Amino acid sequence: MTEFPRHVGELPWGWWLRAGPEGLEDANGRVWQSVRDAFWEGELGFPPVHFAPEQHELMLRVMTSIQAGWFVRESKHDVFGGDMMFWRFHQCWLASIGMVETSHGRSALEAPLTALGRSVLMMLQATREPEFERLPMAAVVAAVTATKGLDTEARERALLAFEREVGFRRHVFAREGVAAHYLVTLTGIKVGARMPTRSVAWSQSFADAKSRDDLFAWLAERVHRWDEWGELAYRKGADALTRHLLSVIIGSGGLS
Repeated sequence: MTEFPRHVGELPWGWWLRAGPEGLEDANGRVWQSVRDAFWEGELGFPPVHFAPEQHELMLRVMTSIQAGWFVRESKHDVFGGDMMFWRFHQCWLASIGMVETSHGRSALEAPLTALGRSVLMMLQATREPEFERLPMAAVVAAVTATKGLDTEARERALLAFEREVGFRRHVFAREGVAAHYLVTLTGIKVGARMPTRSVAWSQSFADAKSRDDLFAWLAERVHRWDEWGELAYRKGADALTRHLLSVIIGSGGLS
């Protein structure tokens, strides 16, 4: 990794690249077609490959998990599907390229992002591929995360603000009430028909609103995983999603 003070001010990685008629020029005079190309090939030394976008997306989700503070508890069960070897290797790789801070005796499996890691995360978020949904506003996610310990009215305001922000996503978890039951539902857009329509792919019933809202707040903190969970429900069925969510919740130590 090239060393010079380019992360002052916590700017996205690549802010120093200069736009020219042929592309983006780096400090060594090399020209790239995109910031991600400069990072993938120039910074990391990988060859140009057609599957780079998926690797960028994986890196984005892993680093978002680390930044959110719940990575160690559950991402190995969710992002990596319980594959401990893959999870450990990926964490060690992030440490080897300077993305996580392993000084002062920190394990690579529990280390926070470095200044470089935060800079790269901002770049990955800003340059996300069109087919991958953007994360909702950080302030909204932070508001939902902060609902723990709030009184009932403040919590409800935070959840309503979040619901307004995510209402037009491809896959949406939502709170609903049917008769005396309180539900969390997952709806998604079916694109196979001539007219795309939303349909319910999964639901969970609760006896009271608090229990329902506890699960919904937990889901809201992980909104960047909704599309994957929605695809799982449509591909393998509601029971498969229920089993997956249960394993993630247990792996994270519960909803609290």
